Amino acid sequence: MIDTRDAERASRTFSRWYVAPELQMWLDKGGTPDSWLGGRTPLISYARVSADRLDGDSTGLTRQHRNNTRNAERLGCAVVLYYEDNNLTAAKAAVTRPAFHWMCQDIAHGCERESGIPVRGCVSVERERVYRLPRDFVRFQDALMMAGDGVFIEGSSVLDLACDDGLGLGLAEVDRVRTRTARSRADRAEEGRVFAGPRRFGWLGAARNPFRCGNKHRNDDEWPHLVAMIKARAAGMSWRGIAADLNRRGVGTARGGRWSEQGVKALVANPAWWGGRVLDGVLVTDPTTGEPVIGEWHHVDEELEGIGFETWKTIMTGVNAARLHRGMRREGVCPGPTDAMKVRAYLFSGVLRCGRLNDLGEVCHSKLSGNRATGRNAKYGDYYRCGDVNCRGIGRGVESVDRYLEGLVLDYLDEYFSGTTQDTTAWRGEEKLTALCVQRRAIEESVAAGKSAWGDVRDLLARLTRNIEDLGAERQEHLDAEAKRNLLRGWRREKWGSMALERRREVISCALTSVLVLPVPAGVSDKAPFDPSLLRPVWRRAAVHSTL
Repeated sequence: MIDTRDAERASRTFSRWYVAPELQMWLDKGGTPDSWLGGRTPLISYARVSADRLDGDSTGLTRQHRNNTRNAERLGCAVVLYYEDNNLTAAKAAVTRPAFHWMCQDIAHGCERESGIPVRGCVSVERERVYRLPRDFVRFQDALMMAGDGVFIEGSSVLDLACDDGLGLGLAEVDRVRTRTARSRADRAEEGRVFAGPRRFGWLGAARNPFRCGNKHRNDDEWPHLVAMIKARAAGMSWRGIAADLNRRGVGTARGGRWSEQGVKALVANPAWWGGRVLDGVLVTDPTTGEPVIGEWHHVDEELEGIGFETWKTIMTGVNAARLHRGMRREGVCPGPTDAMKVRAYLFSGVLRCGRLNDLGEVCHSKLSGNRATGRNAKYGDYYRCGDVNCRGIGRGVESVDRYLEGLVLDYLDEYFSGTTQDTTAWRGEEKLTALCVQRRAIEESVAAGKSAWGDVRDLLARLTRNIEDLGAERQEHLDAEAKRNLLRGWRREKWGSMALERRREVISCALTSVLVLPVPAGVSDKAPFDPSLLRPVWRRAAVHSTL
């Protein structure tokens, strides 16, 4: 089963699918899916929550699954799998819903891809949980029709999507909600009302009991640090210097993490600290007077704290105008990126870790990134360097590091992966794709021979073409996944020379966890010859065990 949640980085947004608890208990006792079904139609319970306001505890998803299971049982069906998209809207085309994507594929093939558990359709508390956009409706409809006898249950009713043209999707309602939301946001900004969002450093977050609006009242513990940050920047201190000072003093971000240049810049450049707000890239002003609208949340007192709107304007003048800062756009035209402006890629960027003691008395362990040598240092060549704000920046020449580590990686691969054989899994939809292609070709030949009228087969051909394209994309996904899984199997050193940079980096990431770069010992010049003993590679043993 698949679960996109990261145990080390909690998030409300996730997708997953797993076997229904009742069926899982039966399987654990040695039973089979067919014996548990007993002739009932196997369905997927699909649950989705657009906005999770309960810290990702899945309460809404659990309730939907419970109702879906009951509704399926009333109609002689059984829920065999749970598919979930949490904190993901279905009304925006730019938002990807992995569980919905996987569900459509499994319905089209008639079984779950890993366990082989049969599925014949879907049950959901309402159709809007499954689809809101025409694109998703067509995809879901095609999956049910490819299944042959696909079933869709909405609430306690069985819907026939084969005869549905999708005109009742309520897209006008979606557009009205978006317009209404945008209008409400603009009205609240003009009125100076508090706007929603994650808790900002310097303000208290939202609370239920007793009720407290988020980002309205100041946090007395953090406020002095916020004022100090603003004054430091106004006095000419760099973003990096401010972040380093905060980290040295043990001041955490709003989420308790360490400060970065970007984090400090985003906070200080946000006009909220003096009471202003930016909406759609423009500072909100009073339409009558033209003066900035001052919000009703707590902000600095210019007379008491010595900073205000003019301070902010001075800071923003010095901000790099080529970038966006909390919605503030640069006046004039920003040139688009050119080939010369693109970031250069280096073989071991992100793999190297800094081994210097930072200003906090800890081993830095930050990633080293590749940099282009310019000016007087150009003769020494490009270099890897640590960019952590609390580290003085350990560095090494790219050419020497790449040559040494590349040799180690190749020797490692020769030792552990030479002579291994690839273990590929056939794609499950090859026969279905072939059959659809044959069917489309037969219809096209029938039209060309005059046996069928174009108007009679146009919709059928359109659907077949969509199905073939979807299955083709799925096959490519499978091939890419298999290629990645077998990246090191069947290794031969001759492959390395023909690999592109990105593929080489993939191979390195499969072999190396990291490489700790130790600082040059005291008394040794930075221009001394390259010392490979200062590089400490950490090999990814799991990759070796997977081939044995």
